Amino acid sequence: MSDTAALRPGVVLGHYPQREDARRPVVDALAGDVAGFFRQALAGRRAGHERFLALVQQETAALEPLADVQLKALVPALRRELYSDGLKDPLVARAFAMVRVVAGRRLGMRHFDVQLIGGKVMLEGRIAEMETGEGKTLTATLPACVMALAGIPVQIVTVNDFLVQRDAAWMMPLYKFFGLSVGTIVEDSNPQQRVRAYASDITYCTNKQLVFDYLKDRIVVGREARAAAQAGSGTIVGQAQRSAQLLLRGL
Repeated sequence: MSDTAALRPGVVLGHYPQREDARRPVVDALAGDVAGFFRQALAGRRAGHERFLALVQQETAALEPLADVQLKALVPALRRELYSDGLKDPLVARAFAMVRVVAGRRLGMRHFDVQLIGGKVMLEGRIAEMETGEGKTLTATLPACVMALAGIPVQIVTVNDFLVQRDAAWMMPLYKFFGLSVGTIVEDSNPQQRVRAYASDITYCTNKQLVFDYLKDRIVVGREARAAAQAGSGTIVGQAQRSAQLLLRGL
């Protein structure tokens, strides 16, 4: 999935990268869904996930003997590789293993296999459904850390302001170890606070706040595009004008 790492703000995709909605043909989608249902019912896990778990276990065994200072020294190289090479399985496995080890030390919680699979599923652009008590809050830290280290804007969406603030504070020691900044968006956040929070590596927010902030940005983009076309202004100038008014830095 090296193409995923291309969804970073930059020269190629501009200040507001957004993954396109790639739609499969209906017949292919139905065939894949039916096959996936029976595979899940019979085996419980995809074969690829078993191989990935084995990679994570190997990386975990190599990292566990290291002291905190030694682990932290590995973070810059991991960040560079994720940024340049993308979300390839060996790199993701190493990152998951590091997040797992650090979470055990900083949070007193260690990711179980089902959580590792959940994190991998989300990185694949799929939906991971987990039962109550399976640890969705901790699971989300896996793809969040990997994508943030790769330079991709990350929004973790929950259902109310209490969970936004609780989860961000709860997981903060883990993110801090990796040098990742964390922002929160709640009901009474003003525009300046929202811009700062969305500029963070990882932003915790509710579905309602994210949807309306995104819609506001789309209005700005549309209005500025029309104004630039009428005035014949250059692309760079138009991009700078839009970026100054946008809330998010990508979705």
